[in-house]
Amino acid sequence: MEKKRNRKPNWTEEQGLLLAQLVNEHKGMLRGKFGPTVTSQGKRRAWDTISQTINASFPLVVRTGDDCEKRWYVLQSKAKDEIAAHKRESSLTGGGPPAKRLSQVADTVFQVLGHSEVSVTGLPTGIDTSMMQALEMQQRPQPHLSVENMKAPLKLAYATLHTTALVVLWALQ
Repeated sequence: MEKKRNRKPNWTEEQGLLLAQLVNEHKGMLRGKFGPTVTSQGKRRAWDTISQTINASFPLVVRTGDDCEKRWYVLQSKAKDEIAAHKRESSLTGGGPPAKRLSQVADTVFQVLGHSEVSVTGLPTGIDTSMMQALEMQQRPQPHLSVENMKAPLKLAYATLHTTALVVLWALQ
C-alpha cells in the first residue's frame, strides 16, 4: 500500500512578507557573489537563521532553510510578474482609474532586488535594443563575405588599432 506524502500547508501572505523582510536583512550574504566573506556555508547558515525566525513567529508549520530558499525564488518570480504588470498598466495612455498598488510582498521583494533587476518586458535586464538586434541578426541569413562587404568594418578596425598603437607608443616614451 502506498504511503501518502504529508504536505505542508501553503505559505501565507504574512509568512511570505516576513521571508522577504528577512532576506532583505541578510541580502549581503544571500545575494553576494562567492568570495572570502560569502561562502556556500555562510549562505546555508543565513537560510537556516531565516527559517528559525519564521518558525519562531509561526510555530504551527516547521519550515527548513531549503523550504525558505525555494519559496524565496517563487516570491521573486511572482513579484517580478506583478511589478512588470504594474509598470505596463501605469504606462498606458488614456483616462481611467490609477493602477493598483503593489502588494507588500512584491514591494519588499522589489526593494531587495533593486530597480535594475526588474524589467518591464519580462526580458532579463541588461538586454538592450542593440543586443536584441544582434540576436535577430544571428537568425537572419548572412550575406556572402567579400572585400566590398568588409570595407567599412576594416577601416574602423584599422583606425582603432592605429590610434591605440599611437597611444601605447606615446605612453612608452
